[in-house]
Amino acid sequence: MIPSRAAASALCAAVLAIACAPSSEACIRLPGNGRYCLLAGSWPEYVTEQASTVTLKDKTLRMISRISSGHSGVHFAGLSPLGQTLFQVSWKDSVLHVEPPTVFENRLDPALIPALLQIATWPAELVREGLSGGVELLEQPGRRIIRGNNGDILIVSWEGNELPYQRLGFEAPTLNLAIDSRLLEALQ
Repeated sequence: MIPSRAAASALCAAVLAIACAPSSEACIRLPGNGRYCLLAGSWPEYVTEQASTVTLKDKTLRMISRISSGHSGVHFAGLSPLGQTLFQVSWKDSVLHVEPPTVFENRLDPALIPALLQIATWPAELVREGLSGGVELLEQPGRRIIRGNNGDILIVSWEGNELPYQRLGFEAPTLNLAIDSRLLEALQ
């Protein structure tokens, strides 16, 4: 069992690889030369609990992800495998809120979490509006790829035809980072 402080630190280190430095509150830096800016608007309606595995090179963190998405925004809670809340991030009415505020200690842009969820769940034409120049979104069945001048930056894949997806994955190939999330009810 990983103590809660160590688990939060491990998650921060893993996700830090994508968002190397905080940028403005609503935009994240993507690996390479691009940025993604969170969009205002109505989020798809769904609530889910997922078993998530974050792998960065040879380090792995397992956690429970609790996501609530709706008209005014999205709320994400990262929990230890025993259910203790490690941190919470929300993007509601175009305002980013992190609890506790010191959880990322300037090592991670907390906008990364809602940005990944927006890239995975919003219509492709809207996601393209959030991308900076120099990167493009390619869409395939069950998969989206954000590609820059030097290749694939982020690969998002899912299983299922409606939200919440049975399985949702994020991969940043240049960083050797993978996040694999599966519905808890699907694991039973």
